Amino acid sequence: MPQPPASQSVLYEVNLEADVDIAAPFDTWLRDHIADMLQFDGFRSAEILDDPSAPAGRIRRIVQYRLRDRAALDDYLANHAPAMRAQGAARFGDRYTAQRRVLPHREELVRGAVSTENCLNCGEVLTGQHCSHCGQPATVRVLSLWALVKDVLGDLLNADSRVWRTLWPLAFRPGLLTQEFLRGRRANYTPPFRMYLVLSVVFFVIASFDDPGGEVGVRVDGDGAGIQIGPRDGAPAVPPAAESQAPASGATPTAPQPPLNAETQRLVDEVVKRVPAEARGELRRELETTLASATPEERAAALQLAADPCGNKTLKFDVGGPIKQFEPKLRDACRRIVADQQSFGRALWDNVPKMMFIFLPLIAAALAVLYLGSGRYYVEHLLFVVHFHAFFFLGGIAVLLLQQLSRLSAGPIANGFAAAEGMLGAVLALYVPYYLFRAMRRVYEQGWWKTVPRFALLGLAYLLSLVFTGLGLLAYTALTL
Repeated sequence: MPQPPASQSVLYEVNLEADVDIAAPFDTWLRDHIADMLQFDGFRSAEILDDPSAPAGRIRRIVQYRLRDRAALDDYLANHAPAMRAQGAARFGDRYTAQRRVLPHREELVRGAVSTENCLNCGEVLTGQHCSHCGQPATVRVLSLWALVKDVLGDLLNADSRVWRTLWPLAFRPGLLTQEFLRGRRANYTPPFRMYLVLSVVFFVIASFDDPGGEVGVRVDGDGAGIQIGPRDGAPAVPPAAESQAPASGATPTAPQPPLNAETQRLVDEVVKRVPAEARGELRRELETTLASATPEERAAALQLAADPCGNKTLKFDVGGPIKQFEPKLRDACRRIVADQQSFGRALWDNVPKMMFIFLPLIAAALAVLYLGSGRYYVEHLLFVVHFHAFFFLGGIAVLLLQQLSRLSAGPIANGFAAAEGMLGAVLALYVPYYLFRAMRRVYEQGWWKTVPRFALLGLAYLLSLVFTGLGLLAYTALTL
């Protein structure tokens, strides 16, 4: 007899015959015997059937046991069957007989079944509108483009859609989605990782409308004290002569500086051309003023920096050990960044989503340390972080949409959208910390005094993780540019 797959239920059938004059005590014993059988692991139910075709002077009972799987039946036959059978023999001797057989599960048909064909995906016999094995619909049809659009819009616009049942608590009920998921109430909500991916993709798509990566460049601080990375302005370039002659609006004219020699003027031109156009005039004046009074040695050092900012004399790596081997690659990356800042900015922006897949597990690890001893698995902390960052992207999407509407509008309407954007940004600046704190209290079920120190330490973990992943992002982008 072929064995059923281990994952399928089996029917264990016992055919019993007994003398008719012991029918009453036999039936009483049989019911108690079945009750004992149902205590064994894997036995789900039992049914007693009466067979009227029993020979004269005999009664026939058929008992059918439904077991979870073949493994449960094998365990019973090996460990419990001899003792159970001995009980009947000790009670009734040879006045009853028993025959047994195993009936493997094939398929089950229920009322309302619409098909007895095989699933096109996995081959399982269909007994309803969906496959019981893989879940694919029994009827598979190719949708037209319009039908596909209607299905998508219908799911989005339907007030009872799972999307809206998820977004509302995500935005206004901190921690509820994580709490519901951990309690097993998941069918009403969008799966957390799918929701995070969708919201993050939408956020970065909207943010890329302005091509922030393509417009990132080097900006010199107004006081000349440092350099930062920021968006370029699309203002036209200002000729060098106009930069040096045109004073800032409202500024008091300064005394003319002594003329610079050709080598120093070339240094000024080399530095100024690397900054956004709107900052060139002020920077040129500051450089000319500073270099006019500089010593020859200081000018020589500045010329060396302008000629080769990534060379051995100007860029020093105070590292050793195995990291030293990356120094040539870092210098090459530095030269590529200086030569083409826009490509670096674009690559940096494109790598931000990759950074998030490192950043999220780090924050989850920090939560696991903060709640050490709580009995929670790491994946529970990761789920909390995924939900929180999905909310963060949702808020960012709202701000970006208002920003785009402001740019696409004009006049009072544009001002209204800009005001709404500023107001929403201010609200989120206060709401995001509250959201995180409230979510921690709901999910981890602790009071204020236990949550406050963990909240503060989590904020520190966020800061350290941002620094760590940010430096990694810069290094990775520079090395792969």
